[in-house]
Amino acid sequence: MSEILTLEYNLAELPSSQHRAGLAGLVLMIRWLKNEPGKKGVCDITQIDETNATLEIDQEGLQFLFDKIYAASKEEVGREAKLKNKAKEEIPPLREEKRAVTDKDGKSKEKTFYIYPQVIPRGAFLVDYDKSEEGIWIKLWRNMIWSILRGVPATRRPYDERSEGVFTEDVEKVWQELNKKADYTVDLPSTYFIGAQASNAENVSFKDLARFQFLLHFWAFVAQIYSPLTWTFDRKTNRESPKDNGYALVIPDVADLETFCDELPDVLQSRSSEKFGYRPKESVIDVAAEGALDLMSKINQRLSTKVNQVSDLLLGVDVVHLEKQGNNIRLWGTSRIDPIRDTGKYVQIKSYYKNQLFRRQMILNYLNDKDWVYGFDSLLSKTDSEQTIGQSFFRSDVRKAFEDIGITNKSKGANTMETTQEAVPKMIEEIVYRLVSTYIREKLRNKYQKEWSKLTSDFEREEYNKLKGKIAREAFLAIRSRTDEDFVEYFVSTLCSYYQFSLKGKGFDLVAQALYDEEKRNQVRTLTMLALSANGYSPRSEKQGENQ
Repeated sequence: MSEILTLEYNLAELPSSQHRAGLAGLVLMIRWLKNEPGKKGVCDITQIDETNATLEIDQEGLQFLFDKIYAASKEEVGREAKLKNKAKEEIPPLREEKRAVTDKDGKSKEKTFYIYPQVIPRGAFLVDYDKSEEGIWIKLWRNMIWSILRGVPATRRPYDERSEGVFTEDVEKVWQELNKKADYTVDLPSTYFIGAQASNAENVSFKDLARFQFLLHFWAFVAQIYSPLTWTFDRKTNRESPKDNGYALVIPDVADLETFCDELPDVLQSRSSEKFGYRPKESVIDVAAEGALDLMSKINQRLSTKVNQVSDLLLGVDVVHLEKQGNNIRLWGTSRIDPIRDTGKYVQIKSYYKNQLFRRQMILNYLNDKDWVYGFDSLLSKTDSEQTIGQSFFRSDVRKAFEDIGITNKSKGANTMETTQEAVPKMIEEIVYRLVSTYIREKLRNKYQKEWSKLTSDFEREEYNKLKGKIAREAFLAIRSRTDEDFVEYFVSTLCSYYQFSLKGKGFDLVAQALYDEEKRNQVRTLTMLALSANGYSPRSEKQGENQ
């Protein structure tokens, strides 16, 4: 019988969220191993509480543990292009196959696929926690491992050798390191710790305690994987197409080890099986940091009937956005999100708004604790107008945002505002919205002799809405190209050219003061473009909608 090694861990002594997530991953892995057939050696968590865990393990148990975490199989995978070696010479495939595929226009056609053998990581207990029929969650995890953490083929050796049933040297190396003194250090490669390198610009090497680095074999089983998408716009088709933008790795910084390990399996098993393309729909996000909000929202839902809160389980959540480009792994950004006890606002934004541009900005504002209109000035000024005022879902979302703060048009159908005497609105948002609505309605009445209340047929209403959209778009484009004094001049001479009941008395004073203040003037400009978008109309985009 080999010597039994005892390793004691405390969350407070661990240097990073990756190490603390690794300790949680180790606990979950050992719990899962208890039900695995053919268990060998000693590998047990003998003590665990809120902040501490004790591991007892021998070399045979370590071998069994590593054989499970790096378990892999060889499978045949179809590729659309032939693989090439380092000399850029084509590698012969096992065979070629004709497969039916669907193109962007929805038409089916035959395409040649080249079949190659490929090693596929198994994923240990994550396979059991994926309840989807097609295993979409474990596929996402495997793709991330092969693209990011093991993106360089040379780093895949633990998986490659085990897929061949070959003896591996990693266990003996780790066992020897763990049996050294507690302060024994080892090199820290980026395979285990994101952002690590052989040495930094000052030629200082990256090192870690051997017993700490051991935990880094397990953090990827606890980190949640998300797919941030970018969207490209085609003016010819007036459609947006999604494009992969790497992976967002959401790493929970564990504060309560025992409770977190009790709750995470249920969080994982409750994930939806609904797909968006070939990904789990729940994994598709608009901005990388959103992954932290989604994870905290799931934990909050799990804890809703208990006394715990997400802040009891987590110190925070780290988000790392990575993408493989060629042979390089690009780090696009990192962020840390503090625990949020009430994620209801995020859930509302995610489910309420349909346009990805609008939703993304609202999520960014929520994350940065900004007012809802923040950032829309840049978005509306720099984005193709077909994606904003020319897009039906964007306009609908703007209307919803105004409604959410209690601003809405009173009459149905035409989205117009009654001209009866009303109290002067208190918010600048409401003043601008009413001003824009009045401008459009009065221009329709004076220039085109159109009044919604006098229309009798669907054809007349359609013509009314087309003109309404034309007026809104013309004003939108005019304002988008004007700033500072040019905007003030246009605002006063054009939008205020008709009688504005909303600007009587204090309403007039509020607008005048805002236009003379640089910060508030920019807010008025942004609100005006948003209000014009909310009142816009485009028959073509109403029919086409959005491809999401």
